Amino acid sequence: MKKDIFLDNRIFSTTIFDKKIDIDFILEQFHNNSEHYTHTHFINNRWENIYLDPQKIPSVLPLLSKILSKAIDNYRTQIKPHQTLVIPHELLGYEKNEFWFNLALPGESTAVHNHNGKAVISGVYYLQVTEKCGNVVFINEKKEKMEVPAKCGQLLFFPPDLDHYVQENKGTDKRISLSFNCYLFPLIAPTN
Repeated sequence: MKKDIFLDNRIFSTTIFDKKIDIDFILEQFHNNSEHYTHTHFINNRWENIYLDPQKIPSVLPLLSKILSKAIDNYRTQIKPHQTLVIPHELLGYEKNEFWFNLALPGESTAVHNHNGKAVISGVYYLQVTEKCGNVVFINEKKEKMEVPAKCGQLLFFPPDLDHYVQENKGTDKRISLSFNCYLFPLIAPTN
């Protein structure tokens, strides 16, 4: 796995090629279930996050499993022996899915944001990219920027509190990615 150190922030990148992960089928199920989308973050006249019940898109489950496997391998030294990682979602009994899709049409971009919260790792996996579809840009505390080109099948891990945005899609087709947050498991219940 390629590692880029951006000041004190570490960004890890790898490509996933696995026969169990069928990107075309994930995209087909994603498009075929548009009436079941729920959304958050209406910014710049577009919904930035598209949520879909995993029962409607079971083809994404092997991908989530592979992402977790890569995260655990990569962050093993930061996980205590009795812990592992989880991407919470409804099929695991959680109220909220911590994975979502981003679909950007030509001319659309994603605003500066971070995934700050209780997640320990955030990331993105590119399902569909075209030439000039826009890259992710990370911004550190000193306002320095690091651009990472989008590639189909590419997986990026980054710190949840690292600001980032996606450039305008100047291509001719949609850019579709899967974003996620990983949490330490077992999840620690908040104290009052």
